[in-house]
Amino acid sequence: MNLRRVDLNLLTIFDAIMTEGSITRAAARLGMTQPALSNALTRLRRLVDDPLFVRIGNRIVPTARAEALALPVRQALDLAERALSGHPEEPDREEIRIFTLAVGDVGETIALPHVLTRLRRETGRTPRLRLRCAPPETIENELGNGAVDLAWLVFPVSIQEVNSEPVMQDEFVCVVPAADADKQMTKERYLAIDHVVLGAEIAADVPGFGGWRRRRIAMEVHDYAPLATLVATAGLAATLPKRLAQHYSAIYGLAIQPLPFEMPPAIIHQAWPRALDRDSTHIRLRRAFKAAAI
Repeated sequence: MNLRRVDLNLLTIFDAIMTEGSITRAAARLGMTQPALSNALTRLRRLVDDPLFVRIGNRIVPTARAEALALPVRQALDLAERALSGHPEEPDREEIRIFTLAVGDVGETIALPHVLTRLRRETGRTPRLRLRCAPPETIENELGNGAVDLAWLVFPVSIQEVNSEPVMQDEFVCVVPAADADKQMTKERYLAIDHVVLGAEIAADVPGFGGWRRRRIAMEVHDYAPLATLVATAGLAATLPKRLAQHYSAIYGLAIQPLPFEMPPAIIHQAWPRALDRDSTHIRLRRAFKAAAI
């Protein structure tokens, strides 16, 4: 193939579609209109004689040829970017770089497996990550001083040194043992049964959650994994975000029931130090987490 006859901007467009998993989001990321990006994709399809992306339901899915092209195209773009920025040594530095994450149970359980798969596909290697667990106020301070590189929190961070954006909204549900699946979850039953809760919930002030403080709390645990185990084995109930409830229900056979009262949704905000705004490796990391939250 004669590269002089190839519009190399098509590689940037291909990489954006692979990264975003959406024509609309790729166009927004590149500052293009959706018809212009679709026309460019048509030209690239003709060039490689492959559809590259096919629509399945509401998603576009890369073909085998696209999957094979993803890593070499990303590496070529990275190499060109580093050469033009005057930092050709960056790959070695990037390989030993460790990012510290504080993404909580939702981020670790729901998002992280997808993030690892995506970053391996894009970079050809497993990223070096360190998971951090601490109270929200501590995480906020560590974001400000750069000790934490990326966090998922249930509130937007307000300090000047940190950026944040909402990435996920989820409703709360109640989980009970499978044997209790046919018992209707009324308000009276919710308040009468024994609950297992996260220790952090005891002091939490959640507006609109009328039943929160009046639950019969039998046990406090430190995260959602032992909480789900106790629901399955000790006949307790628990309240948790729906996506986590679905995850643990598939493992332990728990029954998911709606709460018998109104409660505001859980909104997860992704936060990072402003100093990393234009860091290409960090941009790739936070885009991967954001995509996993959808």
